[in-house]
Amino acid sequence: MSRSSEIKRTRKWKRKIAISVTAAAMLGGVVMGSGFVSPVMADALKNVPLIGSVFQYNEDSSLKKASTTGLTTAPNLSVTKDGVTLSIKEVMFDGNRLAFAIERQGVDDDTMFSPYPPEGAKDENGKLIPSPPLEQQKKGYIHMPDVSIQGKNKFFGMFSQDVGKTEDGQDIHNIALYEIMKGLAEMNLPEAFDMTVKLNVTGIKEPFEFVVPVQNLAKGSVVLHPDQTKSSGDFSYTVKQLELTPVTTRLVLDSKGKVPATAQQTGDLSPSKMHYDIVDQDGNPVQQKLIEYPNSVPDTEYHEDEAYKPFANTPTSITIKPYTLTAKRDWSLVTDDKGNLVKTYHKDLEMTIPVIQK
Repeated sequence: MSRSSEIKRTRKWKRKIAISVTAAAMLGGVVMGSGFVSPVMADALKNVPLIGSVFQYNEDSSLKKASTTGLTTAPNLSVTKDGVTLSIKEVMFDGNRLAFAIERQGVDDDTMFSPYPPEGAKDENGKLIPSPPLEQQKKGYIHMPDVSIQGKNKFFGMFSQDVGKTEDGQDIHNIALYEIMKGLAEMNLPEAFDMTVKLNVTGIKEPFEFVVPVQNLAKGSVVLHPDQTKSSGDFSYTVKQLELTPVTTRLVLDSKGKVPATAQQTGDLSPSKMHYDIVDQDGNPVQQKLIEYPNSVPDTEYHEDEAYKPFANTPTSITIKPYTLTAKRDWSLVTDDKGNLVKTYHKDLEMTIPVIQK
């Protein structure tokens, strides 16, 4: 997975990369300030448990806001196996998006993610990817979390290990962030529930298992069901739901039909599937959390459930701006001279939805 401004190609198995976190470190009762930290001390601080909130140091401003405004909980659950301790440090849930931080102790290695394919992983051709036996694996790397909520355990998740910097500029080590961005809202989850988290660790036979209490502390959400349709040629889309919380903006829509192509998207170039930017009444955009890009011909039907950053203030209206990216014959994407993806907006498909609060 990648940051929200980048593209994720669909694959059956792929190593995950991360976002970053940091925190003020405390060692032996001495708080490290913004002054010089020796290399020996800095190395020692890597293995010191993080004190306080994790999310307040995250690069994601919405998680920072959730942490500093009391929308997260700190279960501080820990399990130790074979000298390795994993802890669930902090949890955030706003009805749409669920994120939690995992801290690791007892491993002398900054890398948290397993370099070994998980058991049963397949390559793009459907063939099993070989992985060394458990006893030959270096101990302490973490595989993608297995999360179960009310019997469901297949979620679209992002796993990251770089989660920010402390006020004194030190990287936070041995903490990872797992985030679910799709598939929760339609479950109509209660304000409080338990989720089960299983973490497989290399070199350790039995998984680390946690039963984590989750609370939705985000109040004042705005939920709209416009059921509004816009079409052009063979393509149309219908906005089923818009939801605004202090942490997330969520857009749910269904589309059908062949994606329109411009004069520049012919020959060796073709349009991607349709994507959607959203802006407020003054044209201020909010950034999409993650863009998924299938490296193949677009389907003719999609159900989209997309997460964006929150608006700074509740807008009076939201405009949806559909756009396509331009793909080459090998389905790599066209970029400009600065390396930015080239977006082709379809103005005839723009839709404005008033935000009416009850």
